[in-house]
Amino acid sequence: MKVAVGLSGGVDSSVTACLLKEQGHEVIGVTMLIWPDSTCCSGEAVLDAKKVAEHLGIKHYIYDLIPEFTKEIVDGFISDYSNGKTPNPCPTCNYKMKFHYLWNAVKELHPDIEKIATGHYAKVAYDEKTNRHQIFRGEDKTKDQSYMLYRLNQEQVGRLMLPLGSTSKNQVRAMSKELGLGKISTKADSMDLCFTSGNLQSFLNANAPDKVIEGDIINTEGVRLGRHKGIMNYTVGQRKGLNVSSFDKLYVLSIDSKTHTIVVGTEEKTYSPGLIAEELNWVSIPPPKDPILAGVKTRYLANPDRAEILPIEEDRVKIVFMDKQRSIAPGQATVFYSDEMLLGGGKISQVID
Repeated sequence: MKVAVGLSGGVDSSVTACLLKEQGHEVIGVTMLIWPDSTCCSGEAVLDAKKVAEHLGIKHYIYDLIPEFTKEIVDGFISDYSNGKTPNPCPTCNYKMKFHYLWNAVKELHPDIEKIATGHYAKVAYDEKTNRHQIFRGEDKTKDQSYMLYRLNQEQVGRLMLPLGSTSKNQVRAMSKELGLGKISTKADSMDLCFTSGNLQSFLNANAPDKVIEGDIINTEGVRLGRHKGIMNYTVGQRKGLNVSSFDKLYVLSIDSKTHTIVVGTEEKTYSPGLIAEELNWVSIPPPKDPILAGVKTRYLANPDRAEILPIEEDRVKIVFMDKQRSIAPGQATVFYSDEMLLGGGKISQVID
């Protein structure tokens, strides 16, 4: 089988390419340019990807997708922050960039490509009974990335290969050393957003200076406690950098983009019983018509917590947790699980008081 492997120059994608080659597949490496200063898809990372391809003896192709990334990811990211939301662009990047634009570009040059593979720590399978492609959590729960794949459609999951789903990060690093990948073996994981150069506030202020509007910081009783220098510099749950005087530790509870007001309160007020989610995508099961119980995440690094998902209309659900959740942030992705299976997910639009 001819497989395109998304090479980022990191250890996960490098070992992915090697494993598939060892399995007898015809492998090519593909890298997308998405942002001039990207930590995973430009500069040194691209050179590392090229060196890995040479080391493995596979062909390597680079695709300039900067215009598409700017339109699909960066513009929406800035807009969300400007409107008081806390976006997570990674699920959209996977859905739009890796498995749509990159896939289409690769297919145009290599029409015989059958699959695309990445170094995500997750699993894919096909259920003949339901005639549905499904996604499952990776074995290494400290690295599980199924959350980042919740937006994929059935066609995309069907052509996806995830060789690292049953391995741990330690095993992957050990394999990379055995393969003689040099510095790639010890290369640090990228934890920050790939296009902000590790400084979110500087990126937002530089790319949307017209959105930096000062406003009031108030408490839950409406008392003005101070001023801020733009709502995009704050997120729900934030405690540090509020610059207000108080005997209590205060956290950002909500952000009003219409009045440019930030509401703060004590820790107990950061907990909420549920949320409204929209822009839903159901991956492993069809959209449920009746309420279901599931494990629900409200952030990537959170553990799934038991909740009831109640359909409101075709593209919206109400989620009520068994235990209140802390600092639910509009704009973030919420993702649903049944044991190890990724059911689907959506975008948090409203927090329930």
